[in-house]
Amino acid sequence: MITLVNLFLVVLLIAATAFFVAAEFAIVKVRDSRIEQLIQEGNKRAKTVRQVIHNLDGYLSACQLGITLTALALGWIGKPAISDLIAPVMQYLGLPGNVAGGISFIIGFSIISFLHVVVGELAPKTLAIQRAEQVTMALSPTLILFYKIMYPAIWLLNGAAGYLIRLIGLHSVSEHHQIHSEEEIRMILLQSHEGGEITQTELQLARNCLHFADRVAGEVMVPRTDMVCLYTNLSWEDNFNVITEEKYARYPVCDGDKDRIIGFINTKDLCFSGVKDLNFLSLDTFLKQSLRPVMIITEQTPIDEILKKCRKTEANWPL
Repeated sequence: MITLVNLFLVVLLIAATAFFVAAEFAIVKVRDSRIEQLIQEGNKRAKTVRQVIHNLDGYLSACQLGITLTALALGWIGKPAISDLIAPVMQYLGLPGNVAGGISFIIGFSIISFLHVVVGELAPKTLAIQRAEQVTMALSPTLILFYKIMYPAIWLLNGAAGYLIRLIGLHSVSEHHQIHSEEEIRMILLQSHEGGEITQTELQLARNCLHFADRVAGEVMVPRTDMVCLYTNLSWEDNFNVITEEKYARYPVCDGDKDRIIGFINTKDLCFSGVKDLNFLSLDTFLKQSLRPVMIITEQTPIDEILKKCRKTEANWPL
């Protein structure tokens, strides 16, 4: 009867070990951004998960304490229970008591170790890594309950560990936040593409966005010799022909040559000029109504700085 009870306890302890191992790997693996998305969608369980991952240090300590306690209890109860089952077989074979006891202990130790490592650790670890979100959602309520019950022990052990960590100049992990470098973000995007989550076009667009801020005006500007301009010394008909042939949205306006740019026009202003017959619209009149100032920048001006200036002065156009 005692042996059956011990075997039942062995099963419970292995299950408890699997619970804590799965919880440990899942709360580390789960993405905080995904949990926030689920909360916004109204998922109540996700709020429980957020409570866990925002106190990562404490709940990892709870998992470690649980794993340690179950491992100690398993060693204390499990090996003798298995040995008691095997001992009669050893006696039936007529082996001396010391030899039978030694063999029974070795077999018991091997079986319990196998179950503990495979069923209690490796299998739940793999499950937690592959299904981090689902595992965390399922285990978080029970983990929170264990944390509250064992809080004094966790606080004491965590405090001692934190003191040792501070001695070597490190800090405890208080929250589930990771700061990714630009290269890491690029690798994450590539992995998402390889996994079929984003298309090649989306991958390239995201990469270009990351690289965009590193560019300067000289890398994207149109060379002066290639600029298509309107000129005040030309007739409106000649300038209008340039607009209709080139079909750009904006044109610099020059007073004689490209070294004297006095502003630019946006061709959409032609649609709101109020003139039905553009042939009768004088250039001087149109320029007075629609000429916009340009923003003077250098070739080394960062593009993100240019964009900020453009947002502040929407009428301006970099030159």
